[in-house]
This record gives sequence, structure tokens and C-alpha cells, in this order.
Amino acid sequence: MLVIDGDINPAFKQGSNNLNIRNGVGILPDGKIVFAMSKEQISFYDFAGYFKSQGCKNALYLDGFVSQTYLPEKSWIQTDGNFGVIIGVTTEKK
Repeated sequence: MLVIDGDINPAFKQGSNNLNIRNGVGILPDGKIVFAMSKEQISFYDFAGYFKSQGCKNALYLDGFVSQTYLPEKSWIQTDGNFGVIIGVTTEKK
């Protein structure tokens, strides 16, 4: 867990040099979710801080440096390597 009941996981230390590409998912108070993936290496503490700053009361670390992102509308396209889990976002037209 990155954020637990609104607090950064106490196992994470500010200023840690354990840096890596990280990704995670958080839950906002209204039930909406936030997915995030760093483009640069970041510590667990700072990554958890991002979710906390967005208002997430709880956030979970997913898998980190093996992750890739395909998000053409943001010009973020990584198609090299192997993919594992895929998380997709769809919208329903009414």
C-alpha cells in the first residue's frame, strides 16, 4: 500500500534513494479512481505523496519498472517489450 487511510505508508522514508519507475492506483473520496505511472524514477515516498496530494485516501502500488504505457492522446506510446496485465479505460456513450 502506498497510502493507507490518508497517510503515506510508514515503511517509506522521505529522501530514500530507492528510485524506480512506478505505477499505482488510488481511490478518491467520491469513489473515482486515479491511475498514475511515473515517467522518471521516483521513490515510494514521493510516489505515495503524489496520490495523497490528489486526495486519495488509499492507494496501491501496482508493479513498477516493468510497466509500459500506451496513451496516444498524451503522446505516450511504449510498444517495446512484453505486456502483462492490461488496464483499459472505456467510456459509455448515452
